[in-house]
Amino acid sequence: SGPCHLAHTRLSIIDLALSTQPMRVPDLPFTLVYNGELYNYRELRRTLEGRGHRFVTNGDTEVVLRMVAEFGEESLPRLDGMFAFGAWNTQTLTLLLARDAMGEKPLFYARAPGGSFVFGSEIKAVLCVPGIQRTPNLGAVRQALRFRAVYGEHTLYEGVLQVPPGGLLRLSRSGSSIGRFISIVDQAAKMMPSLASQCDAALVKQGSDLFRESVRERLVSDVPVGVFLSGGLDSSLLTAEMASHRGPDDPVRSYSVGFKDDASSELPFAREVAEVIGTRHTEVLVGPLDYIARLDELTGCRDAPMSEPADVAIACMSRRARQDVKVVLSGEGADEAFAGYPKYRLANFPQALGMIARMVGPGLIVRAAGVLGLDRRRVAIAARAVTGATELDRLSQWFSYVERSALQQWLPGIGWSDAEWTATLDPHASALASVPKWSPLARMQAVDCLTWLPGNLLERGDRMSMAEGLEARPPFLDTELVAFGLALPDRMKVRGGVGKWIVRQWAHERLPASIINRRKWGFRVPLAAWFRGEMREYLHDTLLRKGGFHAQMGDMAAVRRLLADHDSGAQDLNLTLWTLLTMEVWWSRLAKDRD
Repeated sequence: SGPCHLAHTRLSIIDLALSTQPMRVPDLPFTLVYNGELYNYRELRRTLEGRGHRFVTNGDTEVVLRMVAEFGEESLPRLDGMFAFGAWNTQTLTLLLARDAMGEKPLFYARAPGGSFVFGSEIKAVLCVPGIQRTPNLGAVRQALRFRAVYGEHTLYEGVLQVPPGGLLRLSRSGSSIGRFISIVDQAAKMMPSLASQCDAALVKQGSDLFRESVRERLVSDVPVGVFLSGGLDSSLLTAEMASHRGPDDPVRSYSVGFKDDASSELPFAREVAEVIGTRHTEVLVGPLDYIARLDELTGCRDAPMSEPADVAIACMSRRARQDVKVVLSGEGADEAFAGYPKYRLANFPQALGMIARMVGPGLIVRAAGVLGLDRRRVAIAARAVTGATELDRLSQWFSYVERSALQQWLPGIGWSDAEWTATLDPHASALASVPKWSPLARMQAVDCLTWLPGNLLERGDRMSMAEGLEARPPFLDTELVAFGLALPDRMKVRGGVGKWIVRQWAHERLPASIINRRKWGFRVPLAAWFRGEMREYLHDTLLRKGGFHAQMGDMAAVRRLLADHDSGAQDLNLTLWTLLTMEVWWSRLAKDRD
């Protein structure tokens, strides 16, 4: 349409036959490309019909188009769902881009030589435009090595940016501008005064009602809906609530993934929950050969290194689930919104104890942990966090797995000056600056919701499921529910040394005590053994390849010592090696694409 070219590849979920895209309707000067789901589209449709709009389709895409046409940017806070879209006005020749409040759906953009502007749901779509170079952004690479994720507006590709969660971009002949139409922190701040005065029982009921409504909304679909079930509290509660909306002749389809020859597998826990609730349950077993076979392919789907070892398993589970369903519910967001991670118990760590810990030093704390038989890696992360001199140091350290000195040793060629190291914290600093003077616990949650959640957890989940043609919907990430979680008094989140206290109250009527009180386990991949066994040759060959990332940027003798230390069992370095391995795989794909 004139200077604008739009294209769309659709995964049809609602109104399968009619809601084709790019969408345009006869009575409006707009064309829309839209990725996501709008959960309140029926309510908004009634509003629009009351204002004279006559619909030609039955889905949510036309609702988005007509909301933008009717209300402009003021429509955006009223859109309840996960979305990224571009709306082109054929009369004014202007483009509006918008992304949902939590950042569930991705939205990238760049400027090409000659002034062209390009956007898309994947970086590879942006890179297809002639003139946009596949040049690595070394600042983002450093951040990915430190945090296994890239936070903020930048990406691993120079010049390719992303619209922030709750953000919008306006483009016209006179230029472009970035804004924000909603802030989860602001939403929580509005709720906080009213929640502070309520009793525990009232807060439990209010939260339970919000959760139930969120699940109900996310079950709306014209295709089958299943659930990812790990056997932990969040996915088990989600499965139970989902089952309450089904009849006895329509059991929930649940899917779990585990690892071959894994003594600590969560599959038995998921199986127990599936039996209690009565789901039609499917288990997927993944082994080291799956990782060797799919790591390069899935890196291409991510347009980035595979930040977490569990991602390959999630992709394999998604592939199996897609044989039965097109949509799954998943439990992402509960830990961030309701303080489920173990680290949240230390959010209010007394400053006096922190000073003592700094005097003792992280090194001595870690050695003591080894004597006591504790996980040295986890203790090292906690020790570096609680001994941080500033709040920014303490908050950022929890997801930083590698020390600066180690990165300097292994990868001296990438640059680790004071300024370069400090720059990796820029998104955390920006996030922290936007959070009010709440309790340390609420501030920790808010920073995680602004950095870790969209930059790592949601980005991974979206790519791994959508790579298989499967849409994942996380009910815990309903905007009102997340704001409610952040705004809750601390006592409703962590109590008696246990996190997600309020979520456990919701579960009492639905789940056995053995599930509710189970210690948080996490999704653990047996990489340590695989890197000494079936994946050893692949790991060594990849990290030591000629002309690769480590050959260009690294000290190969130091990398060989790292591999030897893990091989010998002197140290368990599986997550460090995973970080280096996945960066090498991404760099190799980048080099091939550039050639």
